[in-house]
Amino acid sequence: MPLQRIFHGLTFRLILMGLLLVALGSAIRYNFASRLLKSGIQEVVVSQQLSLTNYVAEDVDYKIRMRQQLLEKLASELPLSLLLQPEAMQDWLKQRHIFSPLFSLGLMVVPTSGMGAMADYPPLGGRRQIAYQDRDWFRAALDGASFYVGKPGIGRAEQQSVVDMASPIKNADGAVVAVLAGTTALSMPGFLDMIQNNRVGRTGSFLLFSPRDNIFVAATPPEFRLKPLPAPGVNKLHDQAVSGWRGAGITVNANGEENLAAFASVPSANWVLVTRLPTAEAFESVETVLNGVLLSTTIAGLVLITALIFFLSYSLRPLRASAGQMRAMAEGHTPLALLPVVRSDEIGEMVESFNSLVEKLTATERQMSYMAHHDALTDLPNRRSFMLRLKQSAALAKRQSSQLALLFIDLDGFKLVNDQHGHKVGDTVLKRVAERLQEGLRQSDLLGRLGGDEFVLLLNDCDRRDTAAHIATKLIAKISAPMNIGSLVVSVGASIGVALFPQQADDIDHLLALADSAMYEVKRDGRNGYRFAADPLQTHHEAAASQAVS
Repeated sequence: MPLQRIFHGLTFRLILMGLLLVALGSAIRYNFASRLLKSGIQEVVVSQQLSLTNYVAEDVDYKIRMRQQLLEKLASELPLSLLLQPEAMQDWLKQRHIFSPLFSLGLMVVPTSGMGAMADYPPLGGRRQIAYQDRDWFRAALDGASFYVGKPGIGRAEQQSVVDMASPIKNADGAVVAVLAGTTALSMPGFLDMIQNNRVGRTGSFLLFSPRDNIFVAATPPEFRLKPLPAPGVNKLHDQAVSGWRGAGITVNANGEENLAAFASVPSANWVLVTRLPTAEAFESVETVLNGVLLSTTIAGLVLITALIFFLSYSLRPLRASAGQMRAMAEGHTPLALLPVVRSDEIGEMVESFNSLVEKLTATERQMSYMAHHDALTDLPNRRSFMLRLKQSAALAKRQSSQLALLFIDLDGFKLVNDQHGHKVGDTVLKRVAERLQEGLRQSDLLGRLGGDEFVLLLNDCDRRDTAAHIATKLIAKISAPMNIGSLVVSVGASIGVALFPQQADDIDHLLALADSAMYEVKRDGRNGYRFAADPLQTHHEAAASQAVS
């Protein structure tokens, strides 16, 4: 049989079509399986990592609280007579340190002057000559803090990474007479070694930092230890954690690496523990599973292609049609729309899922579009929407040689109501004012809220000046009427500036500026009135008339 006939034969075409369908089905399954597996595994990994973070954070917190209990106990038990007997005090510290060696670099008693340690054990050269007045733990203890964890750093006497903890020693009157401090090496076994000597997974790490001191206390990577925290904006999740947020999420670090990070508090020291795991490691099992799924699907498809070719051709016909429509929607050739569900099998289920997604996307798009153009509190057009429609109205008025009136409305006394009764009452007042402003408006008129207690009203086809004046007077009366809000009765007024288009301004920015300026003239002249933007004589006359009406 000639090769050309084989290549043009129906059998070859069906086999080729079957192979293509298997490939298409594999790609679709790969895509959906990828999303589902990543979602499920991410939830499990996040839960496990958060549990690990909380466990380690609680362990560190427990170790600090043990040291807190020891320091507070020793500070309360230290005989005050020993403050005058340095050698006896050193023996007293020695006995306590031997039985409770929680502070690897020892204990010391510092006088209230801060000039050197009165006694320390184990004795460490230099402690009795160092001035401690500038140490945060010393100042905090003098101020009466029962326990304080100082800023980690390189100890001047110890010459290694340490953290000092302190408690005040008080006399019978409660006055601080000395400060008891304990020093622990950050690398001390049984303290922070779990953080510095262990990893999360194969490539993950622990980070322990102090938001108060803006420093990394301990970390698996040595280059982070005792280094400043990244600048704000470098790592958004880290910034949230510094601000008090706790939890887990995916973030990108300063090196551009995507990590799964979990945050937990160490309350006793006001520290935060972070566990980081690169997402490449966290989700590598997903890729393995997906590759196995793809390989097994391909092999199975190749084995069964001949026997199932007619069945596949019939069964996958709706899938090809749906995929084509989806592709056309994605490329913008056709609008986003629901797909017809022609079967109740897996293909129909996939189409139904897609339709559900389309409905949610459409609803979300409508909601976002509405929110982008309307004020969330009053449901009126916001500044952006109002200015766009004002521009359109101005262009139409020019073509039709008609006139517009713009009323810039600012509430009088609103700040007093807001301050006296709270923002909730203030918001209710703004809603009521919006409702009153909308009463009796023509369909062609446009009311909007610029923000705060500022509203704007556009009167289309307003050919008479006294029409705008009449409407401004009515609006002032409506707004000034008392409002019953629960058991409260509140009142506000309104100052209104009026500008006419195109007599006083032939562009919308100038028109809005004139109306705004006229409104401030009303504010300056006593409030609760209206004024036209015009020459000084006209302005005086209009203001007087408005005040007479009000």
